[in-house]
Amino acid sequence: MKVTAKVTIQNSTYEAWYNFFLSYAEKRAEFVQNEIVEKLSANEARVSFEITNLEGLTDLSASKEIIEKEAEMGVTTEII
Repeated sequence: MKVTAKVTIQNSTYEAWYNFFLSYAEKRAEFVQNEIVEKLSANEARVSFEITNLEGLTDLSASKEIIEKEAEMGVTTEII
């Protein structure tokens, strides 16, 4: 399943979010492929990818570490 999401970062910058996003790229690669990240502005990004394991990706996204860091950075994700 192909997905495109808009990521908005309210309490940080694209660069800080992107570095965090890269920090769990290997884990994400178990569940997605063909990932493309585009910087839209200092506080927005577009991420496109194909989901290969929705349950695994859902579990990863719900992990305490990711939820806490995204809350700290004010990250919201909207599927577009």
